Amino acid sequence: MSDSGRKVDIVAAAIEEAISTGRWPVGSKLPPETALVEELGVARNTMREAVRALAHAGVLSVRHGGGVYVMAASPVEGLLGRRLARGDVLDVLSLRRGLEVEAARLAAQRHTPEDLARIHAAWNAHPGHVGGFTVEAGMALHLSIVEASHNSALIDVYRGVLAAVTDSLSAVSVGPGFHVDEHRPLIAAIEERNPDEAARAAGAALDTVIDAVERSLA
Repeated sequence: MSDSGRKVDIVAAAIEEAISTGRWPVGSKLPPETALVEELGVARNTMREAVRALAHAGVLSVRHGGGVYVMAASPVEGLLGRRLARGDVLDVLSLRRGLEVEAARLAAQRHTPEDLARIHAAWNAHPGHVGGFTVEAGMALHLSIVEASHNSALIDVYRGVLAAVTDSLSAVSVGPGFHVDEHRPLIAAIEERNPDEAARAAGAALDTVIDAVERSLA
């Protein structure tokens, strides 16, 4: 690899690190090119190549005249999200079910007090407690559980699936029977460190979503 290629890789890695640590979260806009060039001490062309590479990987989105935005937390999430966005919503939900079942099992075994605090914060913020429902709030709750698995590969893949599922579910009605109370057994099993029950409850919660989507598409 040439020196210029190595510099591009180093800059791309630095941007990825800033994204993964939350400095530039998904949905945020990167600083202007001039500021990034000055901060990282690289040539303008090197910065542009690094941004172009990350855009190709689905991590960044270059909006001509509008700046550069973070679209995914990692290349795995970005590429997977773009691939799954073209897939059938029920196929993607089936994949999501498998990931959440394993994540719940691991969360029951590995969670920390901080993990439980994040799960309860997402749970308490869910509008389903007062009869409402939003896809985003539901996803936030599930993501907090997946992150409690402390399996970095599973979390990366799940985030990619999440992006595709959020868009798909926003376009369909999940029906009035879907609400946050269906997650009580799942959270309780995680708190009690019961991996088998957590896995069963996670599967049951996703089955409710899949059934609702199937009815909406019928």
